Amino acid sequence: MRAPVQKLIRRPSRSIPSIILALLLLTAGGLGAWLLGHRIVSGTWPDRAVTTLDAIGSATLGSVAVLIIAGIVAVCGLVMILMALWPGVPERVEILPDAVPGQTAVTRRDLAGLVRTQVEQVDGVHSVTVTARRSRVDVVVLSVLDDLAPVREAARKKADEALDALKPVGITRSRVRIRHTS
Repeated sequence: MRAPVQKLIRRPSRSIPSIILALLLLTAGGLGAWLLGHRIVSGTWPDRAVTTLDAIGSATLGSVAVLIIAGIVAVCGLVMILMALWPGVPERVEILPDAVPGQTAVTRRDLAGLVRTQVEQVDGVHSVTVTARRSRVDVVVLSVLDDLAPVREAARKKADEALDALKPVGITRSRVRIRHTS
């Protein structure tokens, strides 16, 4: 008896909330280090910090400034929670789907590399940049030739052939752009 094969796990992308939180902590830590350094060196708190803390201490919870700051902090916290829960683009893409139990998957970067190696074989191509998006593959071709139309069509054909051979799940088309380089 075989164990059931699990599908690829789709995890939320938590990079943006992590970056925001890291910047906030870095700012707070830098401010704290500056205040502590000034206190150790001079023996007193900085004048600007004392006046700021006095102003904060004298503000009541019902004042407009405190309510506005509390609202901004609440909205930022809600946005960070939603971004942490929202599923991001899966890191891996299933390729070569068939009836055999199990899955074959590659990272999006590896899929882009496979398409890039196919497009680089086209005559007249100087270099290729490929990015695998959620539902398409973006291909940017640099060519030194003056007539770019045949190179564009050949690159599009090669990109489509690579996608037809790999059959990535969810990626249905390619977008090929070409630029002239010297």
